[in-house]
Amino acid sequence: MTESRWSKYLVTDPKLVSDMAHHRFEDIRGFSYPTPVYVDEELLPEAESWLDVVWIWDKTYPEEIPGLHSHPFNEILLFVGSDPHNLSDLGGVAEFGMGDGDEAETITLTSTSAIYVPAGLPHGPLVFKQVDRPILSIAIGLKTGRYA
Repeated sequence: MTESRWSKYLVTDPKLVSDMAHHRFEDIRGFSYPTPVYVDEELLPEAESWLDVVWIWDKTYPEEIPGLHSHPFNEILLFVGSDPHNLSDLGGVAEFGMGDGDEAETITLTSTSAIYVPAGLPHGPLVFKQVDRPILSIAIGLKTGRYA
């Protein structure tokens, strides 16, 4: 790409992250790892948020990625199916826990979906029960700046 005034806002080489606060990843399988981070304040100093992109291609091991946790920032999670003829079909079945104790619920995902997780809300585990086609998982940490 030719250098331009706006090229400072383009990230073509993500940083690969194998450690993230609030998450445990040990001896993992079934998804792209280390996590490719395309936006955070290290890559784009003006960024107030971070964004990572992960492909899920099989049931994951460990099954829960991650377990129940919370963090001090709002988060948006996207789960996108890969069938170009039916983008609403997730291509599998995922379960996502929200809340803790008496307020805990498990949401079952079978279609392309977005989930908003407010700061401080316990959430997880995320479990991919069935993966028929690759599933794109995108996480955005809002106004946190760095990937942590």
